[in-house]
Amino acid sequence: MTIVYGVFILLLVTFGAVVMSLEILASNLMSPYFGGSVYIWGSIISSFMVHFSVGYVLGGWLSRRFPRISVLATLLVVCALWVIMIPAIYKPVCEAISDAVVDVRLGSLIAMNVIFLVPVSIMAMVSPYIIGITACWGQQSGFTAGMVLFISTVGSFFGTNVTAFYLISLFPVSRIIVGLGLICLVVCFVVLSLRVDRRIAIPAA
Repeated sequence: MTIVYGVFILLLVTFGAVVMSLEILASNLMSPYFGGSVYIWGSIISSFMVHFSVGYVLGGWLSRRFPRISVLATLLVVCALWVIMIPAIYKPVCEAISDAVVDVRLGSLIAMNVIFLVPVSIMAMVSPYIIGITACWGQQSGFTAGMVLFISTVGSFFGTNVTAFYLISLFPVSRIIVGLGLICLVVCFVVLSLRVDRRIAIPAA
């Protein structure tokens, strides 16, 4: 069971940290095209809230249909690859939207959703997915919903502060984002290689 708990913690901390790092870094991506006013932060925060909501619903639903860590890890591979691509896609996307939409509020909202909807929604699935798996796991699991959310929030705390206080001052934003994507990809492959589904007695979905 130690390996199973370790995988849960690894996923929760990693993706809890990365998603908040991306939220901090999003302002640096948006500001050259839409400015650095409070409107931009409003767009970032509100967009991430919507993405979180989408991820929570999808994560809960998918965890009931496919209560397997391997399924979650496969989705997170897609998420990691998308994050790695962000430095290559954000410039043409933001340029096209800023040219087409005069209102920076609407333009920044559209850009945020085009760039971040997919990866952030998938990352937001981690907590509800793990909660769903532990619910199917039943009495064998010592992981409660509160513990899952606590661990994810701790990861978010570190991701926010490490990015805001250290990483931004040390590395270019694009390099940080690619690094975050690579970390996510490595974590996903580690989780898939451990085949933890064999260690969890869950009835067929």
